[in-house]
Amino acid sequence: MKQIRKRLTYANVMSSLAVFLILGGATAFAAAKKVGANEIKANSIKTGKIVKEAVTAGKIKKAAVTESRIADGAVTTNKIADNAVTTAKIANDAVNAEKLAANAVTTAKILNGAVSSAKLGAITVQTESASVGANAGGSANVDCPAGQRAISGGGAWNIFSKELLYLSSRPIRSAADNGQMADGQVAGGWRTSGFNATGAAQTILVWVLCAS
Repeated sequence: MKQIRKRLTYANVMSSLAVFLILGGATAFAAAKKVGANEIKANSIKTGKIVKEAVTAGKIKKAAVTESRIADGAVTTNKIADNAVTTAKIANDAVNAEKLAANAVTTAKILNGAVSSAKLGAITVQTESASVGANAGGSANVDCPAGQRAISGGGAWNIFSKELLYLSSRPIRSAADNGQMADGQVAGGWRTSGFNATGAAQTILVWVLCAS
C-alpha cells in the first residue's frame, strides 16, 4: 500500500478518472442508441401507448381502412366529395318522393309515354253555349270545376256557314274575367268568340278540357 500511495499523484488520479468517464460515456451513448423496427417485438405496441392524433394520413397504408373499420354513421355529407355518388352506388327504389325537392322533376327528365291517364288525376270536359244576334259579335265562356285548371279547349258555331266568322278561342282565368291572361297566370276556363253575319241569331259553342 505504501508503494501505491507513493505513486498516487494528482496526475495519476485525474488520468484514471478521465479513462473512467470516457468508458462510462461510451456505455451511456450506446444505451441511448435509437430503437429500430428490429428491436420491437411483434404486436408489442398497444393502443394505450400511441399518443392521440399521432397516426397521420401518410402513415396509413392505401386501401387499409375497410368497411368494418368505419363506425356506423361516421361518413357525413361534408366528407363526401361533390358528384361522388354515382348511379351505380344508389340502391334500386332507394330514392322516394320525400327525397325529391319540390319542382325537381322537369319535363326533360320524364320518359316519353311514361305518364299514363291514371297519373293525371281527374280529367273533365265542360261545355257552354251562347246566342249571338244577327250581324253581331258574341262569345261563349266556360269554367273548369273548382280545384281544376284548363289544359285545352275549343269552340265552334252550331251550323256551318261562310257568314259565321270564327274570331278566337283562348284560355281565360274565369268566365267573369274579360281581360287577357298574363304570363304565369293559371287558366281556369275557356272563351270562344265569333261574328254572326247570317242575318239571324246563331249559337256559338265552347268547351274546355280540365285536369286537377
